[in-house]
Amino acid sequence: MALVGRRFAENAVSLRRRSELSQAEAAERSGLHRTEISLLERALRLPQLDTIIQLAGAVEVEPCDLLDGMAWNVNRGRLHGSGAPPGSFEVRVGSRWVEA
Repeated sequence: MALVGRRFAENAVSLRRRSELSQAEAAERSGLHRTEISLLERALRLPQLDTIIQLAGAVEVEPCDLLDGMAWNVNRGRLHGSGAPPGSFEVRVGSRWVEA
């Protein structure tokens, strides 16, 4: 999940800067604490769904913009039998798939 956190952090920083907001301003507009914004932007915390929506509103983008470049690819061959835990998946971050 570290790759997902880093990608979210990159997107959050980029979109906040594009909106010309400081972390404090983004926090005020989103209703989040500035420390939360900082943790998210340094990939030290993964956001909950409501946090994604609040942050997107603060920087005036769609929530999916914060998830840009991320996708799930369910590896059906690993779902049952192969010794992998049920629901194993791969994560695409940018242009590469990484097993998670």
